[in-house]
Amino acid sequence: MKRLVALALAGSVAASLSGPILGGDAKGGVKEVARPNAWGDTPAPYFRPTGKRPSAAIGEQVFLDHCAICHGLHGKGDGPRSAFFVAGQQYIADLSNADVVSNRDPQLLESIREGLRRFPEPAYVMPQFKYILSEDEIQSVLLYVKTLPKLARR
Repeated sequence: MKRLVALALAGSVAASLSGPILGGDAKGGVKEVARPNAWGDTPAPYFRPTGKRPSAAIGEQVFLDHCAICHGLHGKGDGPRSAFFVAGQQYIADLSNADVVSNRDPQLLESIREGLRRFPEPAYVMPQFKYILSEDEIQSVLLYVKTLPKLARR
């Protein structure tokens, strides 16, 4: 058993020291690709495509299942997990504010897909939903989030 633990530890140390695995993108540049873990598994999406067209109704269900824990039921950033955020270092956007949501589809989609990984720790607490949700579900969440400012005015 000790040998197995030592082997797993040595493999994870070697993987972390080797740096990111690089791959080419369509434009000829280099991008970081997910690395295998100690067991040799590479992270990959585990969602099942729904085959349904994106809609705000589907987005509401996905939002309640995956986003409301931090963003709150109405997108105000007051979900139960927000109580554990470090003030001044971690931030949850108020999605019920029209200024945050309006005319920002590409930025919002990037935040949903990539999480807040582009920010330094400890700011990024939002996961990369590209590994959790299908593209249709991500588009549906965007459609729902865009309705939150209208719902807040009621």
